[in-house]
Amino acid sequence: MKRLTVAFLVLALFAPAVFAQSVEQKERLRVFGGWLGIVRGAERNYKTKHGRYGDLTDLRKAHLLDAFGFESDSSRGTHDESETNFVPKNTLFQVTVSEDGEHFRAVIGEECVSLEATDTGGGRGYCRPHPQVIPQDGPKGPIIAVPG
Repeated sequence: MKRLTVAFLVLALFAPAVFAQSVEQKERLRVFGGWLGIVRGAERNYKTKHGRYGDLTDLRKAHLLDAFGFESDSSRGTHDESETNFVPKNTLFQVTVSEDGEHFRAVIGEECVSLEATDTGGGRGYCRPHPQVIPQDGPKGPIIAVPG
């Protein structure tokens, strides 16, 4: 009987933390979903103008992601983190494009909450550590691969 009581007390103490974490994860997924909507709109605009999708660098150079405040080493601590579109440096924010420029994939994540989308409208959210970016050498120079 004592073990059952102790087990119940331990469960009662940790259940709110588990619930709160799931609410926080849902909120992050909601924010990331909004960010992916901005990326999709930027890709639409970029493709209309250039005839192909652009990667993250292309979109930033074209000023199509100016709605975001990307944290850099020099800006650490200068932004209010409550800003909806402030992207902390530790956030995986990746937009990759196929070699022919006809398809893109966007992944946004941090800690164990990630969301991804493609040009076909597909996407998924998941709670696992976000994929690590692994530099690889390709036939045309360095490429970025996301295992998965």
